[in-house]
Amino acid sequence: MRNIYILFLLITLLSCNKSVLDSSNSGSQNGTGGSLARFTLSGNYLYTVEDATLSTYDVTNPSSPVLKNTLQIGNNIETIYPYKSNLFIGSQNGMIIYDISNPAIPKYSGSASHVRSCDPVVANDTAAFVTLRGNGICGTATDGLYIYNVKNLLNPQLIKMVDLSTPYGLGLKDSTLFVCRGTNGLSVLNVKNINSPVEVQTIPGHDFRDVIPYNDLLICYVADGIALYNISNVSNIQFLQKILN
Repeated sequence: MRNIYILFLLITLLSCNKSVLDSSNSGSQNGTGGSLARFTLSGNYLYTVEDATLSTYDVTNPSSPVLKNTLQIGNNIETIYPYKSNLFIGSQNGMIIYDISNPAIPKYSGSASHVRSCDPVVANDTAAFVTLRGNGICGTATDGLYIYNVKNLLNPQLIKMVDLSTPYGLGLKDSTLFVCRGTNGLSVLNVKNINSPVEVQTIPGHDFRDVIPYNDLLICYVADGIALYNISNVSNIQFLQKILN
């Protein structure tokens, strides 16, 4: 399992590096990564999270990264996800948002708290999508997909909770949200209307843990390897292949 997880992380980094290269043409500073990731790239900066800290590295010269900043940002920090000029950070106690308009010095924007739970997060211009799983070490929260309005980053507002059992990582492509649910499959939701998300289908067959939508490819980290899907047409998702551990 260790080898296949390393492969998953390498795919994440390759995706990030491709996004950085593309940004020189598009002006975008988005990175790419899985919602369970503890590191991400945005522009020429690498951001990593530990239990209580957010560290910033300048990787303009990848062979000689420079630590620019380390911030104490709370406790039980688990995940990090970049979107435009913001970092969405998941902890066992809530979601924290940092502004990276000045990429070397992240600045606190806002947060939303909940009872202790495992907390992956992805986001777009208007909403942040958080999965909470309440069992074992993850605490007592009710299993589900929690949707926050983040138009005001200083004050995220919970607007919808969708009852989904055993949620793990998640990924967002345009208005399609992919939610991993372990042995219960991969749920596909239309979230064009964030006030009324629609569950389109659930893809069975694997123990799904995390996903990276990358262009027309969906990279799924599953319990025994990596499963690849063609999502060029989200109404007709096609399985491509599985890379076994």
